[in-house]
Amino acid sequence: MATIKDVAKQAGVSVTTVSRVLNGTAPVNIKTKEKIMQAIDTLQYSPSIMAQGMRTKKSKTLGVLVPDYMNPFYHELFKYIEDAVRQEGYHMLTISTQEEVEDENSYITDLVNRNVDGIIVCSYKGEKETITYLLQLAKTMPVIFLDHFDIKQSINAVFTDGYNGIKEVTKHMIDKGHKNIAFIRPPVRYQVANDRYEGYKDAMQVARLPVNEELIYEGNYHIESGYAAAKYFLTQAKVKPTAIVSATDLMAIGAVNFIKSQGLSMPEDIAVAGYDDIYISKLMTPPITTYRQPIAQMAQTAVQIFIHKINHPTANNRQVMLAGHLMVRRSTDRDKPQVEKIVYK
Repeated sequence: MATIKDVAKQAGVSVTTVSRVLNGTAPVNIKTKEKIMQAIDTLQYSPSIMAQGMRTKKSKTLGVLVPDYMNPFYHELFKYIEDAVRQEGYHMLTISTQEEVEDENSYITDLVNRNVDGIIVCSYKGEKETITYLLQLAKTMPVIFLDHFDIKQSINAVFTDGYNGIKEVTKHMIDKGHKNIAFIRPPVRYQVANDRYEGYKDAMQVARLPVNEELIYEGNYHIESGYAAAKYFLTQAKVKPTAIVSATDLMAIGAVNFIKSQGLSMPEDIAVAGYDDIYISKLMTPPITTYRQPIAQMAQTAVQIFIHKINHPTANNRQVMLAGHLMVRRSTDRDKPQVEKIVYK
């Protein structure tokens, strides 16, 4: 079994330098770090996490809190976070609060009790008690939010510009000639939902189109609520929409399923667009127009902030807002292919 001395010899560095990389106790030149990581991979060296924790008072574990394991968006996020933390010699521990659970704090406490070195929080709820608890924890460990919350004090946060994202999606529908554009929004109590709703409203107002409250439906992030929304728009609303914008891809997929059940075509009879660009959006028939969140960049930036705060506890907090990208597909544009070309990596 390889030892830390073997790794040092393979990489042509000192044992101290290897230890610095493994424990994150001091900065190391990027090229030197790459050589060490390559040596670790070649020798299949596996340091003792328990021994490291006893020496450094760190578990080398990052906690990740999400609201729902069922959402494919988080599956992709997990992959990129795990890839990034492994590059830093850390492990990832995930936990789901479940969307309807009221006491998120107990789940967060469970992570803390597992001795994680920091927490990445994906919780669009933004409940006051939870935020207060997390801000208190942030005094003793890195806490990074992956949602946009209107918090008065300084926090670490990485998020996509949902307001401009949905505004761009809605403008795309308007540019396609649609005037009666419905919107499926998540629960109004969530700020993340309100950002996207404001983007929809402002796009309509810029185009001097009325925001018809009858064409607004509150979903709950799940496919079933998107299905129910489309059913309402097409069977109960007095004004029938020619386009539907959804605040999430999952709800857009639900809307597409209902529309297809009625024998209607997209975009000829009605156009549908979502937000997130989860993988299944490409596989749908027709493929769904959406606003792509830069998930890999979000994960990498959040982990970079975590590592920086671990190494520099008094460093200033950072809020990073990332821009996404409109992905136009067949569900809104008849000139696009019926089947999306999938590039496997």
